Amino acid sequence: MVELTATTPARSGEHAAGRVRAAIYGTVIAMSVLAYLGDHEPGPWVTALTVAGTGIVIFLAEAYAEVVGRAYTGVAAPSAYEVRAALQHSSWAAVPGFVAGVVLLALALLRVDLSTRIDITLWVGVAALAVCSAFAGRGTHRRPAVRVAWTVASILIGAVIVALKAALH
Repeated sequence: MVELTATTPARSGEHAAGRVRAAIYGTVIAMSVLAYLGDHEPGPWVTALTVAGTGIVIFLAEAYAEVVGRAYTGVAAPSAYEVRAALQHSSWAAVPGFVAGVVLLALALLRVDLSTRIDITLWVGVAALAVCSAFAGRGTHRRPAVRVAWTVASILIGAVIVALKAALH
């Protein structure tokens, strides 16, 4: 059964939280793929397509999980509206992979070596985590000190991912 109600502030907040969650998840996965690719030195197109393709796979997995999850609400089969909503809700999981792919291709066109391309793209991921945390903090309506602490924590998590990549590769 599809609920046709106006978007309330609470519902809008739920949608924003879902987009931020999906973007954070997609960013962490894209950063992991980048760290892995740093060891294998694939060509620029392979690197960009691998990261962007990973974004598509994450999107499809998120959308599938969303549709299956909605099926447990008691509806026998998801309606077209629910499938569209799941696809729209999950699309933000693909954005980091696409952005990383574009950054990698742009840097390759500038003839930046692979290791530096991956490092720069990883730091773009760290910045994305910080931005997502800032948005999430803004949505929580918590004190500014708490919001700043969450943003700093995200930057530290991203920096740890970059440091682990450097230490292990």
